[in-house]
Amino acid sequence: MEHQLPSTAPDAGRVLKFIASMIWKSKWLIAAATALAAAMAFALITPGKVEIWNGRAILTIGSAAANEFLAQQSGPAISPIETPRRAIARLSNPTFRDQIIKQAAFEPATASISRSMVASSLRGIALDERRIAIELSAGSTADVQSAFRAIAAEIGVAHGAILDRQIQIMENRIEADKRRIAFIEKRIDELNDRVSKTMPPQENEQRSSPVPPILKIWNELQALLRDDMMVKRLSEPSVLHIETDKLVMTHRSIERLRASLLAGAGMLVAMIVLTIFVNPPKRANGGSGRIDLAER
Repeated sequence: MEHQLPSTAPDAGRVLKFIASMIWKSKWLIAAATALAAAMAFALITPGKVEIWNGRAILTIGSAAANEFLAQQSGPAISPIETPRRAIARLSNPTFRDQIIKQAAFEPATASISRSMVASSLRGIALDERRIAIELSAGSTADVQSAFRAIAAEIGVAHGAILDRQIQIMENRIEADKRRIAFIEKRIDELNDRVSKTMPPQENEQRSSPVPPILKIWNELQALLRDDMMVKRLSEPSVLHIETDKLVMTHRSIERLRASLLAGAGMLVAMIVLTIFVNPPKRANGGSGRIDLAER
């Protein structure tokens, strides 16, 4: 009498492990197929030429009270809000570029290519102590101007914060100087009244300066007040001027890139086929290498 082996359903965990092991063994084949599909799609779908608009703008860095002048009343009274070198480093900062790309209102038809172009082409060139040239590329003239407007807004916020802080310090000093001057003038008037009441008229007329020390302080405060007010008037924000006459369109051909991708894809296909034929998958002998579905 023959006894049939009881059949049991395969264990789900073992099946998943078996599938995972097969995927892991073929990971390079899967990755190569993915890269091949992406390269073929790019090479066959992307047009042969891409329009690129190159733009240029001039950033004139604003001026504000110098830190040394505010702290010690020494050195130049006015200095740029930010040195050209630091402004160029700001443009090169990846975080700053990401913020520009997010804020710029690119046209839907060219938004994708303009984002990548602006991120890769944005750069600054120092012209003098307060001016830098900013250059970038985008997919259309509107996108170029949108990128520049975003740059102007971002730099305006950063430089505006510095300018407002320096002006606020100047205003506080001006108000303090005015209060001290008013107090000294009041004291001078009181002392003059006392002197005029206690001295005879002849001696009072001959007296040229009743309170020279106080007058000296008053004169010094008046000079400081004039300097501070002048520095405040000379402070100005940063301005970005877009040179619309220098918006130039060029065509960038990607035929060589397309040919390279197609050639690389062909080589990849050949390598995959050759690998499969040279190293065919080994079949397991007997019961080894397969999941046991039944037990005696």
